[in-house]
Amino acid sequence: MKLHHLRDFVAIADAHSVRGAARALGLAQPALTRSLRELEGELGTPLLERHARGVVLTPIGQAFYGRAHAAMAELQRGREEVAQLLGTPSGTVTVGLSSAVWLVMAAQAHQGFRKKYPGVRLRMMEGFFSMLEGRLQDGTLDFFIGPRPARPIGDGYKVDLLFHNERVVVGRKGHPRRHATSLAELVGEDWVLTGVRERVEAEFEDAFASQGLPPPVPMTQAESMVGVAALLSSTDALAMLPRQWLQARLFEGVIEAIPVREHIEGPDIVQISRAGVPLTPAAAYLSTLFERAAVAM
Repeated sequence: MKLHHLRDFVAIADAHSVRGAARALGLAQPALTRSLRELEGELGTPLLERHARGVVLTPIGQAFYGRAHAAMAELQRGREEVAQLLGTPSGTVTVGLSSAVWLVMAAQAHQGFRKKYPGVRLRMMEGFFSMLEGRLQDGTLDFFIGPRPARPIGDGYKVDLLFHNERVVVGRKGHPRRHATSLAELVGEDWVLTGVRERVEAEFEDAFASQGLPPPVPMTQAESMVGVAALLSSTDALAMLPRQWLQARLFEGVIEAIPVREHIEGPDIVQISRAGVPLTPAAAYLSTLFERAAVAM
């Protein structure tokens, strides 16, 4: 099996056609078809099926694609690492961040990274670990920073604690219940789920159950920072959010905390990367910048 076999197979699978892959790689279609047949011959099984709308991965092809894609991504990371070590930084660093990290840590890390690595592209994605895990597995995401997953994630990952967190009850500025002092006064309000817990029903259970209260029954779930902010700023909905939302300039004068006396714990904020796979120098530097920003939290 040769490198070009993996490259060609991944390109065909991504393009869903030999023609599209040939165009993307700048190669002739017969060369790609021959490369695919050689790979399938070595593996002893078809990897793709031809249909009217293009090619589709077989079940075995789907499994092999994950490995091949990860291998190609790792080789690309290797090229970028060599360039960075030689003093000619290039390539891309891709990170996944939760909303709390975006709001109070991303700007500081971004500024420091751009100063040291002006020639490296930086891609920053919003989401939770459950949404971005696939990208981490296939090597297209360097690391994730956000709430610690509630479920065990296995030995394939390295997990580093950045800081412990807490949540606050948040509503729009001037909310009708802004003077409430306990969760008991807010059970019947309109609540928005944010997706911070993988089992969404658990988002309010611990906080309310610890007070002997039934948890609210939210009918709306918004899983992006923009979506949650839009609902909170324009309606009387409430949400339990990381305290960092109240520290962000973006929401000054827009949202405020409802001063309930109960302390509401939030998931730890952690950094997750693949175990045994070193970060490129640029990604490692960005990781360090986030760790420095976390000290102030």
